[in-house]
Amino acid sequence: MNNTRIPVTILTGFLGAGKTTLLNEIIKKHKNYKFAVIENEFGDIPIDNELVVDVGEGIFELSNGCICCTLNGELSQTLLDLLASDKTFDHLLVETTGIAEPDAVAAAFVTDPVIQQHFRLDATVCLVDAHHAEEILEEREEAKRQVTFADFILINKADEVAASYLEKLEKQLKQVNSFADIYHCSYGKVELDLLALNAYEAHKVAQKIEESYHQEHHHAPGESCNDKCSHHHHDHEHHHHHQDIVTQSFIIEQPLDILKFRHWLNVLLMIQGKHLYRVKGIMQFKYQEHKTIIQSVKQMCVFTAGDAWVDTEVKSTKIVFIGKHLRRDILEKQLKNCLA
Repeated sequence: MNNTRIPVTILTGFLGAGKTTLLNEIIKKHKNYKFAVIENEFGDIPIDNELVVDVGEGIFELSNGCICCTLNGELSQTLLDLLASDKTFDHLLVETTGIAEPDAVAAAFVTDPVIQQHFRLDATVCLVDAHHAEEILEEREEAKRQVTFADFILINKADEVAASYLEKLEKQLKQVNSFADIYHCSYGKVELDLLALNAYEAHKVAQKIEESYHQEHHHAPGESCNDKCSHHHHDHEHHHHHQDIVTQSFIIEQPLDILKFRHWLNVLLMIQGKHLYRVKGIMQFKYQEHKTIIQSVKQMCVFTAGDAWVDTEVKSTKIVFIGKHLRRDILEKQLKNCLA
């Protein structure tokens, strides 16, 4: 896959969390970049108005060379229109509405071959309002989806709440999504470069699955499991504050059959897709020399080749499911049916 592809960052977060402020901050911070910005907010694009120099066919041109367009209709078509325009840009930012599900946006970049030739998804950044995060997570299904799908979570307005509350909130977010890095910020100002998170690169995904797994099993990454871990299925269940969201993780030491597994996972995502927020795994398939990284996006699963197995490491599958009311016994039984 060519890596002259344009990197894409999806910005998501609930209404009023400060996405537009963050967007403007990113544009200001990277003065040498030319951005394309796709918005699907209703109404006007909330970019600093004095920047807008030209408006034509749904595309706004900004004085700093960035271009913005509203999302009318299908995302895939908007992307093709951008490519067909004579504009050149270094990075694409997609800001979703407060009620949009980011996995639907991400799906366009990882499942459409034409778009994949030109764009590569770098990361999904979710902005959370420190004041209202708890109640929104309790009440809004789409907020849970945004948080579980994020590769990176930013708690905005962090300086306006007590440190103890912030710590509690961070724990809750970690429970809903054990894969994402969590940072605090105020007014969308972040030291870190949010445009180079490389969250979809195979080694980065593998590292996140390891971290997530060890965090749940309370030993450091790289530290070997104790005796009770050495069963064919070693597992862990995580219930918490958001009663309905559960994390189920498994280690399977026997290799799996790739065709059986693919078929099962596709059916599972089709049937359970609404309740299955995230699947990530480092897979050991029979007859394959290297690891396979899998992750779900919307109701589809993306398979990527990972590194070769190292002689010193124990070959095994580590797979994590995050979703609502996930029954561990059923998942375990179905995974056993996929053994080679």
